[in-house]
Amino acid sequence: MKRLAALELFLGAYLHEDWADDYPDLWHAVDDFTDGEPQSAPHFRADVEQVLSQCQSEQEIQQRLRQLGIVYYPPGDGWQSHRAWLLAVAAHVDKNLHKSPAA
Repeated sequence: MKRLAALELFLGAYLHEDWADDYPDLWHAVDDFTDGEPQSAPHFRADVEQVLSQCQSEQEIQQRLRQLGIVYYPPGDGWQSHRAWLLAVAAHVDKNLHKSPAA
């Protein structure tokens, strides 16, 4: 798998410029990514951790996410920072990956 492939896939295929037409909110997009990308979703946390370890400032994180194709602007949607948003999305993906299947 190419470096940061899971994060890039999520940003490009699920949080594309028309994502709000496809999903009622961010979390539905995250759920769809987790359910629809069983090969990529388990790598999402590692991609986020790699970006955060390489980027020290909020500006560096924002620039790196732009390079990966982000069009969503977390601070414009109530998030304190891109860092906080990435960590919250990674936690949500992890929660989805570890939930038990419905009986």
